[in-house]
Amino acid sequence: MQVQTHKRYDAMWAKLDRKQQLQVMAALKLFVTNQNKKQLRIHQLKGKYYPQYSICATDDLRVHFLKVKENKVVLMLVGTHDQLYG
Repeated sequence: MQVQTHKRYDAMWAKLDRKQQLQVMAALKLFVTNQNKKQLRIHQLKGKYYPQYSICATDDLRVHFLKVKENKVVLMLVGTHDQLYG
């Protein structure tokens, strides 16, 4: 799977602390190897974030992505639930 990042994702990534960055990297590693991993709780978003999808890196940390092709995604946003939805 090919993974690219949006400039907004890059800016939000830079604001995460090291522990959060490691948690996101671990979740993305799982995602790249198995998009059906239940612990990631991947789901399509509704409302203003449609047609993006969300990955739950932790109980509170989310990664939003957009499917560009069957095997290509663009990481759009990353942050806590409150940062993204609050």
